[in-house]
Amino acid sequence: MQQNKKLILFWLTALLLVSCIKPFDPDISLSDTDKVVINAQINDIDTVQKIEISLTSAISKPEFKPLSGCTVRVVADDGTSFGFYEATAGDYFGTIDPAYLQPGALLRLEVITPQGERIESAADRMPQGPEISEVYWELTTLEGNRPGNERNGIQFYTDLHAEAWHSRFFRWEIVETWEYHADYPFQWYYDGAVHQVIPADYSRLICWKTAFVPYVYSLNTINLTNNAFERFPLHFVSNLTARLAYGYSVEVRQYALSETSFAYWEQMRLNNEQDAGLFEKQPVPVQGNLRFADNDKEVLGNFSVSAIRRKRLFVDPVPGLELDFSTGCSATVLEKGFREIRPYEYPVYLLGDDVTYSMVLLSDGCVDCLVHGGINVKPSFWPR
Repeated sequence: MQQNKKLILFWLTALLLVSCIKPFDPDISLSDTDKVVINAQINDIDTVQKIEISLTSAISKPEFKPLSGCTVRVVADDGTSFGFYEATAGDYFGTIDPAYLQPGALLRLEVITPQGERIESAADRMPQGPEISEVYWELTTLEGNRPGNERNGIQFYTDLHAEAWHSRFFRWEIVETWEYHADYPFQWYYDGAVHQVIPADYSRLICWKTAFVPYVYSLNTINLTNNAFERFPLHFVSNLTARLAYGYSVEVRQYALSETSFAYWEQMRLNNEQDAGLFEKQPVPVQGNLRFADNDKEVLGNFSVSAIRRKRLFVDPVPGLELDFSTGCSATVLEKGFREIRPYEYPVYLLGDDVTYSMVLLSDGCVDCLVHGGINVKPSFWPR
């Protein structure tokens, strides 16, 4: 589905720029929807492994469609199998004996859909991976597409120092967590009458949000003399977001891969590359190692086993970096008083202090940090 979306965008943009091209009306078959998508990344660290199974959706109505009711198992080379159970819709969990997660172990995936169709993967071999050497950041200015459109921020890097017997194929995954604040405590509100919260409620003043960085970072050292690489660039965090205001943390996950799994992720990286010009490239088909056993229907996704290592880095407010961001808080003066507020909008928040309120209406995000998608429970790994 991802390559179909990009291909349509390619053609529609080309039509706008080149008037002599015959109008293109994409013919998207219904068979391109409801394809099975499997995300199965077994690793040598986690006690409980997770496999996600879903269906593709229509381009006109993108949505996550979990596929429930599957029978899922991971099978070792000697025939030993490990069953997975469905905990939430489309999410299957299971445990694998650590003896079968050692370097050199071969594992494969078997799935039986609710319709009784059998999906199987090619076997993937567990590689041996190094520890993460270093993760660090530097103050950076990124050039924009136009003069004067530069962005200031911090650029993250990692170093790779592996031995000759380690895998030569790697990818990195970034999970970021940051602290952010609402502008005011919850103190005054109106729902047909004015109410004061005593004492003021500060429980939704500070929140933390966690998200995956949506990029593929992949590297192979097959053509290098040493199994090493310095200053491999990871993600960039701009000064135009609130991420760096009160505390920022990244968990870097380093995956040592087999050559076949690396080829899959390299295709994913190429398809997600944003820097190529309009006519420089088209999306490449992303071919995983999954197939239906009894028919030629397409399965999307990939099954892999990888040696994973993790490292967490904390960034306090950065000296020398001036931040320029919006908190998402907006205030409106009620020039005609409370009659401007409709009952279906109740309750609404008012700006005030410990003594009195004013006729200034605050948006929900001004007093409730949960509105912006985070949680108000400090993560266990947070340093303060």
